[in-house]
Amino acid sequence: MSGTFRHDPLGRDRVPILVLGAGLSGLSTARYLAPYPTVVVEKEKDPGGTARTVESGGFTFDYTGHLLHLHHDETRRLARSLLRNNLVECERRAWIHSAGVRTRYPFQANLHGLPWPVIEKCYAGLWTARRRFGPDALEGGTSLPFLDWCERTFGRGITEHFMAPYNRKLWGTPLETLTADWTGPFVPRPRLEDALAGALEDNQTAYGYNASFFYPKRGGIQSLSRALAAGLPDLRLGVSVEKVFWQDRRVKLSSGDVLSYSYMVSCLPLPELIRRLDPFPAELREPLSRLRWTSVLCLNLGVRRPGISDASWIYFPEEDFIFYRVGFPSNFSPHAAPSGCSSMYVEVSHKPGEGYESPARRSALLKKVRAGLEKAGILRRSDELPVVQFLPIPYAYVLYDGARASSVDTLLEWLREKAHGSSIGRYGAWKYSFMEEAILDGKKTAGDLLRHL
Repeated sequence: MSGTFRHDPLGRDRVPILVLGAGLSGLSTARYLAPYPTVVVEKEKDPGGTARTVESGGFTFDYTGHLLHLHHDETRRLARSLLRNNLVECERRAWIHSAGVRTRYPFQANLHGLPWPVIEKCYAGLWTARRRFGPDALEGGTSLPFLDWCERTFGRGITEHFMAPYNRKLWGTPLETLTADWTGPFVPRPRLEDALAGALEDNQTAYGYNASFFYPKRGGIQSLSRALAAGLPDLRLGVSVEKVFWQDRRVKLSSGDVLSYSYMVSCLPLPELIRRLDPFPAELREPLSRLRWTSVLCLNLGVRRPGISDASWIYFPEEDFIFYRVGFPSNFSPHAAPSGCSSMYVEVSHKPGEGYESPARRSALLKKVRAGLEKAGILRRSDELPVVQFLPIPYAYVLYDGARASSVDTLLEWLREKAHGSSIGRYGAWKYSFMEEAILDGKKTAGDLLRHL
């Protein structure tokens, strides 16, 4: 970080640090900066960004699944200190619905239960790939095309039956345009002998970074966001950023206020921050145009029947289902749904700007979703849905293609050098990450700042 944070001779007359967005990375930055003077600006009326919660009819829903996967002692201590007795640890019960059956997650380690021809093709493909490329030849972070990475890592069968159809549905774009840079800890790569064991019998070995998770007993994931925000001396909610006058380090807010800053930390989606630069730097037009993403519509459903599923969540790779994943908050905490009821979130991806804003499109989508849930055996025709919520998530998944890395590097370096600012977090740094990483991003940013102030 050398050279990133420069002494500001005008700092005595400025807001020392301005944080744009009260998502987890922004809240974490402000918390770890305390007691250094910091202003946090958030357009929503509640803190948390996408880590927010909506309550309706006795049901508690989040903006899709927000589960705490905590791998560091420090973040575990922080979560426990913030939520105290309002925190429970859950063991993952994740499944995949394909070929008319339900198999354990991850698919590549749990072929047992699938039709035998599918098992044979998938395992034979994995064996061939491992013989040809070796078990460790392709670690996460590769810039190989995603489909090539899948076939070299898992073989043609697993790619054909899960990796390709599921990721095509999730990312909503031709997989030929994507690289495998994002895979890292998110795609488990089991040993060949483990895959064989999972093909021959029900293998309950826990794979992956999310084998267990924490979740609030009450109040949804926003309990964490509110706890992080508590005590911040200057948190301004319901106020959006309209312009960033980067040449003299000022920000205009929707309230009409203009705030000066000595350093700016943003966890806004990176395209949103860049578009607000005034004057707009011509050299950023091309890297900005190369940023791509997919959006998600989250359908939160309350069901007037208990125990609709024993799963934490279920993946749906097949085209017969319009959704790619369904999760069950009432299995995270019994307080997420009223007595005698269950709850679920249903995730449908779509291209930005091609969402489900109109009532007619939402009604048609709900019919397709319900039909799919009944086909999968999750809902019955007699089930009543006392609560139906449509929660749009405009920025959901950053698309990793050949242009992403260089474009992001250009934009972040420009912000550091020209606007005296950082852009952090899942959407600020334009990456695929989870909540713990957002919190740690804020901690690191605060620590770097404090060492250079």
